[in-house]
Amino acid sequence: MKQQFIKGVSDVFKTYFYENNRRIIPASARITICKPASTDKLVDDVAMSVEADGAVSYALTTTDNGVLGCDYKATISCVYDSRTLFATVFYDVVNSRLAAIITDEEIIAELPQLKDNGWRVRGRSASGSTTTLVDPELKRYEDASFTGGLLTSLDLDETREITGFTSATGTVSTTVFSTAITTDRYVITRSYAKEIQRAFEKMEDALHRSGNRAHLVLDSYDLRETHIYYSVAEVCKGLSARQGDLWWALWEVYEKKAIEAFGDLNFKYDKTVDGYISTGEAGERTDAARMTRG
Repeated sequence: MKQQFIKGVSDVFKTYFYENNRRIIPASARITICKPASTDKLVDDVAMSVEADGAVSYALTTTDNGVLGCDYKATISCVYDSRTLFATVFYDVVNSRLAAIITDEEIIAELPQLKDNGWRVRGRSASGSTTTLVDPELKRYEDASFTGGLLTSLDLDETREITGFTSATGTVSTTVFSTAITTDRYVITRSYAKEIQRAFEKMEDALHRSGNRAHLVLDSYDLRETHIYYSVAEVCKGLSARQGDLWWALWEVYEKKAIEAFGDLNFKYDKTVDGYISTGEAGERTDAARMTRG
C-alpha cells in the first residue's frame, strides 16, 4: 500500500529491499526525496536507519510533511553484500488517511463457518519461556501465520498477543506471560490481519479505478461493509484447495457481494482537498462497472 503522511505531522517513512523473494538486511542506506512532479529536493542524500528486520527508515519532520501533494519521489540506495541496490518509492502528503476499521470478529460474524476452519489452533507445547511457545506440530504453518493473533495458555489461564511466528522451529513469540511456558495446553486464535490488509488495498485500488482518491474519502465507516465482504472473500480464497470447492464458491459469492456493495456506495468525498465536507461532497458515488474481480 502506498504510504501516506498527514500534513504538518512528523512521521516515519519506511520500506524494505528484497532479493530472491526474501527481505534482506542492508548494511546501510541513504535517501533522496523530490517534491511532486519536480526535481527540487526536499531531502538530499541523507543516511537512513536500518532496523533489525531489514526495514530502512527515515524520520520525516513537520516541515517535510508541510505541503499537500501526491507522488513525492523517494530514491533510496542501500549497501548489501558489498553491492549497491536502488529503489524508488512514491508517497503522498494528505489531510486525512482512509483507515481499516474492521476486526477478525466481524469477519467471523459475517461467515461463522470460518470459526471451525483454522481460526483456532489447539495443541500442547514441547517447550517455551515467558515469551515463547514451541510446538513442532506448528511447522506446517507459514512464517508469521499467527502474528497479530492471541495465544492462550490453558494451564496458566492467561492470554497474550502473538508478536511473531517462526515456521522452521514451530516457535510462537508473545508478549510476556507471568510464568514460563513448558508443556502447556494452548489455544492459538489466528488473526486475519493479512487478509484484511489485502482487502483494504483492493478497495483502495477500486476507488482509484473508479476515479477517486482513497485519501479524499473522509469517513472510513462509509466503506466498512465493502471492506468486510472483500476481507471474507480473501479469507475464503486462501482456504480454497481447488477450483469448485466450497471455499472457492464462497470466495466468488463474497467477491460479488463486495463489488455490488462498492457500486452502491455513497461516501463523503473531499473534492476541494480542504479536509472538510462542504455542500455537494457528502454523496459521492462509485462506478461498479469499472471494477473487475481479482
